[in-house]
Amino acid sequence: MEINNQDIVVQACDNQDKAVQDKVIQDRLALVKTIRLINSLPDDVMRHIYEQYFVGIDECNQYLELLKSDKSHNLEYEHLTEPTRKLLQHPCAVEYLCKKHKVFKHMYTEHYIKHNKSFLRMDMLHSFIASILMYLYH
Repeated sequence: MEINNQDIVVQACDNQDKAVQDKVIQDRLALVKTIRLINSLPDDVMRHIYEQYFVGIDECNQYLELLKSDKSHNLEYEHLTEPTRKLLQHPCAVEYLCKKHKVFKHMYTEHYIKHNKSFLRMDMLHSFIASILMYLYH
């Protein structure tokens, strides 16, 4: 029996495809095991992992630093608009900020729980931001 180069290449490709298929199957099995493991964790542990690694504690801390910036001291609020909008979309981020910053917590309660805007001609978001800055620096 004669084996030519073409047969060797086809056989190598077939072996590579089998190896790739095996790798994909192994990766999927590992993912299923990981998901099962995560789902077996207690709710408070899952929440802690979510808050620490998915919501962005770093983003919350950067936001708190923005509140201390010169712009904030000058009662400018445009630099806070997008970060505030983004963080308010995540309940875990709001909870974290409320724990870390008493003025944020107070103004959040007034604006988003009691629905009492401080600045009537502003939308809720801008009133919320302006209220924090006025409370801190006026």
